[in-house]
Amino acid sequence: MASPELTRARDLLSHLVSEPEATMEDYRRLYDEVLDNFEVPADADVQEVDAGGVPAIWVSAPGTASDKVVVLVHGGGWCMGTARGYREFGYRISRAADARVLVVDYRLAPEHPFPAPLDDAVTAYRWATTQDGVRQVAFVGDSAGGGLVMGALVQLRDTGGPAPVAAVVCSPLVDLAGEGESLVTRADRDPLPAAGLVAAMGGAYLGGLEPKATPLASPLYADLSGLPPLRVLVGTDEGLHDDSIRLVDAVRAAGGQAELEVGEEMVHIWPVFSFLPEAQASTERLGEFLSKAFAAAG
Repeated sequence: MASPELTRARDLLSHLVSEPEATMEDYRRLYDEVLDNFEVPADADVQEVDAGGVPAIWVSAPGTASDKVVVLVHGGGWCMGTARGYREFGYRISRAADARVLVVDYRLAPEHPFPAPLDDAVTAYRWATTQDGVRQVAFVGDSAGGGLVMGALVQLRDTGGPAPVAAVVCSPLVDLAGEGESLVTRADRDPLPAAGLVAAMGGAYLGGLEPKATPLASPLYADLSGLPPLRVLVGTDEGLHDDSIRLVDAVRAAGGQAELEVGEEMVHIWPVFSFLPEAQASTERLGEFLSKAFAAAG
C-alpha cells in the first residue's frame, strides 16, 4: 500500500493532466500549481541573476562553499516550468552537495524550440564557470531538464572549454522517438500519460525535426563517449523507466561511468517531491555523488 506521501505525489502528477482540453498555457499553470507545493526554507539565500543573457536564480543553503556550483535545469517537457518553481530542489541540492546552485530559466517551446532551451543551458553553464572564485561546476536536471543536461554534456564535449565535473539526471527524457518499451508496459503504473506527453511536448521542442537525426535534442542517439561521471535516478512506476536504463547502458558501452538508482514504487521526477522521505534520501545520495566528484576534480 502506498504511503500518504507517495499518494500525494501521484495526485500532484495527476493534477498536471487533470484538464482534458488544456492549452499550453493551462499546462504551464497546472505545473506551476504543482511546484507551489514545495516551500523554500526561510534560511535560503535566493538571488535572481542574468547568467550571460539567460535569466537564472542563485540558491544556496547557509554556509555552503562558494567555489563549487551546480547548474540545475528544470523539467516540464521543454514547455513548462520555471526556475522559481525549482528553488526548493535547488536548496536541497545546495545543502547536500555543499555548493551554490544556479537554477536556469531557459526559454520554453513551442515559442522557442530546439536549440533555444539547450543553448540557454549551455550559456548559463559557461557563465557559471567564469564567475569569480568558481573552480568546479556540475549539472543536475530532471525529466526534459535531464535531456537538456545530456545534450549539454555532448555539446560541451564537442565545443571545448571547461568540462563539468559530473552530472545527475532524474527521470531523464532522452528518447524523443518514444521507443522505450516501458512507455507501454508501465503505463498502468504511471499517473502521467507519458507516451502522449513525449509525443506532444517532444514534438513542440523538436519543431518538426526528426528525433534520431537530432541527437542533441534526443541524446540517447548521440555519441555518449567522453562524458563526465553520471548518476541517473528513475522510478519503477513511470513510463520513462526504460529511457534511464538505456541511457546508463549506452554511457557504459561508450566507456563512461554511470551510476543507476531505481526508486521502488517511485513515480516520475520523484526526487523533486520534497515531502517524500525517499526524495530527501535520494537528494543526500545525489549530494554525496557530487561531493565525491568535486573532491576528485580537485
